[in-house]
Amino acid sequence: MYKYLGLFFFISLMYSSAFAQKDDVLFTVNKAPVTVNEFKYIYEKSNNKSADYSEKSLKESLDLYIRFKLKVAKARELKMDTLPSLKSELNSYKQQLADSYLMDKEVNERLATELFNRMKTDVRVAHIFIADNHVDSIKAMMKINEIKTRLKNGDKFEDLAKLYSEDESSKNAGGDLGFLAPMYPNGFYPMENMVYSLKKGEVGGPVKTAFGWHFIKVLDTRPARGEMEVAQILIRISKTVDDGFAKNRIDSIYASLKKGADFGEMARKFSDDRATAAKNGFLGFITIGQYDDTFESEAFSLKNDGDYTAPFKTALGYHIVKRISKKDMSDYNVVKKSLMTKVGQNERFTIGKKQLVENIKKEYNFNQNPSAYKQYTDSINTDRFYTNNWTEPKIKNTTIFSIGKNQYTTDELSTFLKDNTRRRVRMNKSELPIIAFKELYEDFISDKAISYEQGMLEEKYPEYKALTREYEEGFLFFEVTNNEIWNKASMDSVGIEKFFNINRDKYKWEERAKLLHYTIKAANAEELNKIYEYAKGYSPEELQKKYSVDKVSYTSQLVEKSNANEMNGMSWKQGNISELHRQPDGKLGRFDKVEAILPPSPKELKEARGFVIADYQDYLDKLWVEKLKNEFKVNVNQNVFNSLIKH
Repeated sequence: MYKYLGLFFFISLMYSSAFAQKDDVLFTVNKAPVTVNEFKYIYEKSNNKSADYSEKSLKESLDLYIRFKLKVAKARELKMDTLPSLKSELNSYKQQLADSYLMDKEVNERLATELFNRMKTDVRVAHIFIADNHVDSIKAMMKINEIKTRLKNGDKFEDLAKLYSEDESSKNAGGDLGFLAPMYPNGFYPMENMVYSLKKGEVGGPVKTAFGWHFIKVLDTRPARGEMEVAQILIRISKTVDDGFAKNRIDSIYASLKKGADFGEMARKFSDDRATAAKNGFLGFITIGQYDDTFESEAFSLKNDGDYTAPFKTALGYHIVKRISKKDMSDYNVVKKSLMTKVGQNERFTIGKKQLVENIKKEYNFNQNPSAYKQYTDSINTDRFYTNNWTEPKIKNTTIFSIGKNQYTTDELSTFLKDNTRRRVRMNKSELPIIAFKELYEDFISDKAISYEQGMLEEKYPEYKALTREYEEGFLFFEVTNNEIWNKASMDSVGIEKFFNINRDKYKWEERAKLLHYTIKAANAEELNKIYEYAKGYSPEELQKKYSVDKVSYTSQLVEKSNANEMNGMSWKQGNISELHRQPDGKLGRFDKVEAILPPSPKELKEARGFVIADYQDYLDKLWVEKLKNEFKVNVNQNVFNSLIKH
């Protein structure tokens, strides 16, 4: 029933947040106001680039929107907004909208903006790493405290990295990791936060990541190199290929490129990187931290698409790198969608959601009842909490915490714990039940805090309030139109036939070509040619009679002249025949023939039924709208409308 809702919801979801301080009423339907901003948004979205604010286009859009609002008014009069099935579906959509809107507005957008700003700068980072060793955590803490003390006393960061760091790949370089670019991998968002909070030369930490603790020093910063799409030609140095020979080969290739040789062809012929040679040397998009420093520096020095480097040497051998393209990350609006997708799939989303909960608790004065909390935790059954047999504490139902005006009780907490039995029984049983309980309790608070904030969205965000209104009106519009027009028209066989007979002249076939598609299975190539020549002057029935249906088969197709592109290049002429397309064995062939050109002719109802029903629905819809205009008073503020006209 709601298959058409997607289109309307797309429009609704895009509703603008630009609410003018003085938003004049453009028109009213049954005293319900429609403001200029509401109409302008619909007008611009519906017309896209054609939204020129001409009088003609504005009038057309105004008429359509008035018709929409009339139908919504009728639906409300019929109390369709009270139907249980409609209310249930609407509430479901509203919940989905609230979930996505809140997360996008308060978490994803903030994280995407943060990432966008960080992506403007590459940071050269050094760290001192202490592994998270649960077996010897005391020793790790002692190391961390020693490092903190020595840093405070003025010891050099580089010396301490060489002495203490457990990152074998960087400790001998004083902890230097080189230049890094966001996003850091999952588990390292706290480290990224620390890095981008420090200035050049500053030291911070320790900061905890998925693998342990890090002390951080920012060694240098530079404008971000971004992401570049490249191809390469590689001549390896190995035990069998010495440096001099490899250098001569790469210089020869470079000389050929300078004379105009194709880079892809040279890569296919000569590159020793077999993984990319067959793809014209294509490596794809690269960013910093993936390849040798020299390789990256040479690649990112290329200024224009199509440029390539002079030969340069790395540990692998000699390279020539070509720039194919570079991603433009300068416009946030262009990259916003992809960044929001990235952050939504990263640990930072979970961290951001936790921060959102803390902000909600602070904004709405979260208050926990200490005595109720203690009574509940004291009653946790330590033997059964990790089992299906756990029963809620036998205590008086009381408020355990409040958020804003809402109070949440111990009974609600018990229900939450019961509803999460599967998760509860899978938790780490080596830990005390109280630890597992506290984790679930925090999730209970999180759920209630987010739910509370969702209930405040309409009050805090005018554009969200408009969205929910658009959702509701969309449901009502499609429900009432479905009942009054779409279903009624499609099932009214008498009305459809009467409408068809009155408008019969409208439903006609254009001039049509009868196109035959032949398949010939001959004994040999000579017979195949004979059948093809015979087909030029005879009908398919005569062809089958002479050579048999086993050898000659065909299908027919009627093509209207407006669809002449389906003729596979054949001219619009009776008797025209295509070339014979032979299979390699010479015995199987296919060709097409224009058997006849049929003049324009009237369609029967069964041939035009889909078009007739659509037109009948439009006809009934126009009658209905005129009736609605008599039922509900429409007032258009002509002065406000005129102010919208630009030409």
